[in-house]
Amino acid sequence: MIEPAAALLLFASCLAAWLVASGARPAARVHLRFAAVLFAALAAAVFVVSPAMAAIALLVLPIGSGVLVLASRAAIARPLESALAAALLAVVSLAGLGAAITGWMALALAPTALCAGSVGVLAARSAERLGAIQGIAAALCLLGAASAFALEGADAALTLFCAAGLLGVTLALSRSGPAVEERAGRDLRTAIGRWRAR
Repeated sequence: MIEPAAALLLFASCLAAWLVASGARPAARVHLRFAAVLFAALAAAVFVVSPAMAAIALLVLPIGSGVLVLASRAAIARPLESALAAALLAVVSLAGLGAAITGWMALALAPTALCAGSVGVLAARSAERLGAIQGIAAALCLLGAASAFALEGADAALTLFCAAGLLGVTLALSRSGPAVEERAGRDLRTAIGRWRAR
């Protein structure tokens, strides 16, 4: 009974992350919403293809964590170059696919742990203190998801940790810093000034 409830909570977290991501920078917003769709597939697997949930988790964990690294980099520093981003996604996708086919969990969990650690390091660099704390806590939740899967398999702990990790990263990255707000205000004043000059 707890596993369907945890899956519903993960699905609700994915919907919330999709909506909250609208406050993030555009480059990060795309990645956050893609991660939300990936984790929603994990939630749906509980109801649709429950026997294959472990294989789906082995695909979603590394790819979703990798996408959250790209989102964190885009929001906190600057977006990763296209070639590097494509290489990262290719590596985590191949690792997840290899783990799902062979059943060797380490292929998926090692990149997941590295990506979660990267999210935590990037979050620690955030200029906003609350966002940094949320990002680090979310990275720990992603590590918790990998640990829960390694110890217990695809169960309620995995989905709950994924829900907390996804929503935590999204909330941390959806806060706009003062520099972003100032630039947006300046751009708006410039646009209004040009419109009045017509």
